[in-house]
Amino acid sequence: MEVNDTNPLNNLRFTLKNSGKYMVDALVMFSGNINYNAETGRVYFYANPNVQHLLDNREKYLKPLQDRGMKVIMGVMCNHDRACISNLADETARLFAQELKALCDAYQLDGIFWDDEYCSPIYPAPPGFTSPNNKQFSRLAYEVWKLQPERWNVAYGYSTTSYAQAIDGVQPGTFITYCLPDYSSSYNDLSGSYPGMPREHMGGCSMEFAQGRWYASETTLRNMRNDGYGAHMVFAMDPFRSTASGQESAMGKLARSFYDDVVVVDPTKYRKDW
Repeated sequence: MEVNDTNPLNNLRFTLKNSGKYMVDALVMFSGNINYNAETGRVYFYANPNVQHLLDNREKYLKPLQDRGMKVIMGVMCNHDRACISNLADETARLFAQELKALCDAYQLDGIFWDDEYCSPIYPAPPGFTSPNNKQFSRLAYEVWKLQPERWNVAYGYSTTSYAQAIDGVQPGTFITYCLPDYSSSYNDLSGSYPGMPREHMGGCSMEFAQGRWYASETTLRNMRNDGYGAHMVFAMDPFRSTASGQESAMGKLARSFYDDVVVVDPTKYRKDW
């Protein structure tokens, strides 16, 4: 969810008629950032004012989701400087992993979502960095997993995160909980990209609600489920966008395809109020 302009409580609006369960299993807060501090020479986590407000007021915006069984995951993406999730040298990755562990502990978050976009690496790589590559993304995710194996590590399958490598003999399917590929009308087996990952943790047919990019047919979605895939990503759900009616229709398609159920949409809409 684009939390710069959307209230996370809107995730409470979608339930399933027959089971009574909430449709959304996890919220990814899009997004926090990885940044470089030129004065200290260290990589650090940055939360813009919108993200920080939600963290500081988690009792109002985040805990209600967790109380209903939803995970709350912090997105971490690049932010137009030399620090990327895919170019940290091993020791730099270990230090940044410690900071992310402290973040999750402080705000009772359920994991990290990795997105390798908007990076501006320096060539040749300065001390503490490498050229961007999926091995260093894998290293960072692995270091975070070592510190908090009970929490989720979710990869947005795009750019250097489209596949991962074994680190210290541990397969990616062990330290990456889910992989959610980019927007598409189809789905693919990711076992070659994320060795060791069970199919129920592989995503497919991701949808983008800001621009109405819900490409997959109901038949494709049902086939994905029948083939054992158990993850699906929706981005930018917001009842105040011009695509709102299409969003509700798409959620209905997901309810029928994945749950053999009917979506119930609560008319209550939560505006951004900060």
